[in-house]
Amino acid sequence: MSNITVTTPRAPTRKRDQQVRRIIRRLRTLAPHLDNPVFLPTLQSFARVSLMLERGYAFLRAADVVGDDGEIRSSYDSVRRMAETAARLAKELGLTPSTLRAMSRERPVDLAASFVEHDNGGDQ
Repeated sequence: MSNITVTTPRAPTRKRDQQVRRIIRRLRTLAPHLDNPVFLPTLQSFARVSLMLERGYAFLRAADVVGDDGEIRSSYDSVRRMAETAARLAKELGLTPSTLRAMSRERPVDLAASFVEHDNGGDQ
């Protein structure tokens, strides 16, 4: 018989998970096309990277650019890569300004009304 220990997530982990869920909710409110389960893994990645980027930038903002060894901190490259990843994920999710602008100009389609109109001879 094996001894399996079940642990509950620590408070910081739960807090980060809540932050990820909150970001996803906000994104789905701002961009309703993301309210589809197929987007969830990419949304989660975007939210996680965004949180790490925010923390990394806050650390660098408070620290000197040059480390104790006289070299530029490698953290700057890490933050740059996280920013690139966040931008790539935002593009994949359709969260770029041009995509959101194009989507806001689209007229919503009422499929039910379209079918009723077609059935009543509206297309003849």
